[in-house]
Amino acid sequence: MKQRNVVRTIYLYLVTVVGIVMALTGLIGAITSVLNMYVFRLITSDSMQNELASLLAFASAVAVGVPVWLYHWGIIQETRQHGPALATAPSTVTSETIVAAAPPQPEVRRDLIRRLYIYLLSAIGLFIVMFNLINVAPNVYRAFFMLSPPMTTPIQPGTTGPVSLNNTYAIQSLIRNTVGVLVGIPVWLYHWRLGQREHRDLLGN
Repeated sequence: MKQRNVVRTIYLYLVTVVGIVMALTGLIGAITSVLNMYVFRLITSDSMQNELASLLAFASAVAVGVPVWLYHWGIIQETRQHGPALATAPSTVTSETIVAAAPPQPEVRRDLIRRLYIYLLSAIGLFIVMFNLINVAPNVYRAFFMLSPPMTTPIQPGTTGPVSLNNTYAIQSLIRNTVGVLVGIPVWLYHWRLGQREHRDLLGN
């Protein structure tokens, strides 16, 4: 029974990680596609169909990932609230009370899995921020300072001149980098602070 409880805990946290990673990937892609298509209008009419298909794929990832994440996270929270509390050592410490105060082994394993989950998601959020920040400066240079190559798109009505394809791609990448940073920072901060708070609680006990 104890082994099955540990396996169940691993399953819950593993599926929760997969769900939130899927949701984050879809969210970043969907916001980027919407900004490219409807806000900054960087997508040509020839590419609009492919971009719409990508938007639907990203939206589907969010629609699948968020319920999976919320459902399993709710089970984790409910199990944690109704589970047995870890015993704390009394003021008078003897060899018998030390044995009695030691938490059950399954509880220790579940807390270890929970801490691994929290810090893993904190690391994922931080990696998203780091990898996108690394590409911000190169894409800013390509979009606004690099000399335009001879290959350009045809002049559209109402525009002042040809638009460089390379500049357009760089601007799209810059938008994706910005969205990635804005999505990754809350994920990182939330799980980092949650991990730090539970670490302080553990030390306090």
